[in-house]
Amino acid sequence: MTSSHDALYHAICAHPDEDTPRLAFADLIEENGDDLRARFIRTQIALARLPQYDAAWVKARLFTPDAGTGWSMAHTLPKLPNGVSWQRFEFRRGFPWKAGVLSLEALVQNGEVIFAVAPIQALDIDARDRPNLSVLADWPHLARFHKLEFSSGWFGTPDIAQLAESAYATNLTELGFERDGIAPEGLTVLAASPLFSRLEGLELRSISSPSVLLVDSLAAASEPGMLSRLSLPYNRLRHDDVEHLCALPMMHELQHLDLSDNPLGVEGATVLAESGIVRNLRILNLSKTRPGVPGVKSLVESGRPVGLRMLDLSDNLLGPVAVKVLASSGSLRGLRVLNLTNNLVGDAGASALAASRTLAGLLELDLRDADIGDAGARALAESPHLDGLLRLDLRTRDDRTLSNAARAALLERFGDRVCL
Repeated sequence: MTSSHDALYHAICAHPDEDTPRLAFADLIEENGDDLRARFIRTQIALARLPQYDAAWVKARLFTPDAGTGWSMAHTLPKLPNGVSWQRFEFRRGFPWKAGVLSLEALVQNGEVIFAVAPIQALDIDARDRPNLSVLADWPHLARFHKLEFSSGWFGTPDIAQLAESAYATNLTELGFERDGIAPEGLTVLAASPLFSRLEGLELRSISSPSVLLVDSLAAASEPGMLSRLSLPYNRLRHDDVEHLCALPMMHELQHLDLSDNPLGVEGATVLAESGIVRNLRILNLSKTRPGVPGVKSLVESGRPVGLRMLDLSDNLLGPVAVKVLASSGSLRGLRVLNLTNNLVGDAGASALAASRTLAGLLELDLRDADIGDAGARALAESPHLDGLLRLDLRTRDDRTLSNAARAALLERFGDRVCL
């Protein structure tokens, strides 16, 4: 390694929030022949400034799908001291951003070493042994981190209070808890804390406590705060939970809501629509929620999602009727990304999408395993409204294949923008 290489890398580690040394590093390694990594760094830096429905993200998902995670850059991961690992690593802005923690004590003891080898700003903490969170809360280097994830641990009131009240937690903007990662009492304390009011993103995945306690705990947040992204997948939420949830002040400032893998049903989707929060959303994930035709109709009519840019309705057994409701809704004119994977869209549904003026602004349309045959494929290929489409996915996992003629028509219209 050259002295310039080492100096730039050290600057990246010392100032992880700055892009200038990262871009200079990309220039240097490109001059030394590492074009692939240089391009990866620049791509991630550019994508970090953009929402997931931007055209640049759509192109990345098509041509460089690894740009979002950096798994192809695993060979660049440096060696870490004991207690910290790359088991759940993640790259952001071209460099490793998240590391796994097996021991908080080891993390605190080896912090200086860790920060010297990677610009880490997020931790995935394995808390099965219920570590003492005061070790983390009293650590000055906690101020370096923007995100903490806890996969288990069942942290209660005292544990979460120590973290929430830490003088060094001022830069935390994202928190995530999974399974036994937080008790209802701990979540209540968190929601009522100043830390919660500063959060921009919160993920609660497969939380072990009953759904009613989960929602009741979030009700402790009396002010909207800064929260713009809320993910609540796999939490057994039903329509009454959604009704209570949507009435909370924190919900009305959201731009990204993930309620996937919850049994909302028609009633849950209708409650969501009538709550009014859908109008402010940019991204909505309702995968595996089974809204049915009435639920979809409520979302696009009562919900009036005029600001929605990205909608995931995958794995919902939706058929052509529901797709026609989407295709004819004027409230979806701003939609850029639509995911209908693993639904019974069929040729009739594909034809409705192809004929829709409403969806003329789509950049990405995901129709994997959507029961589309030659007639639907030809309708998409001949659509007068899909000129702006940057990615069309028609791949299937079963033996159903399109005819050579249908494939040729799609390739002639969309070229490398279609996945077959």
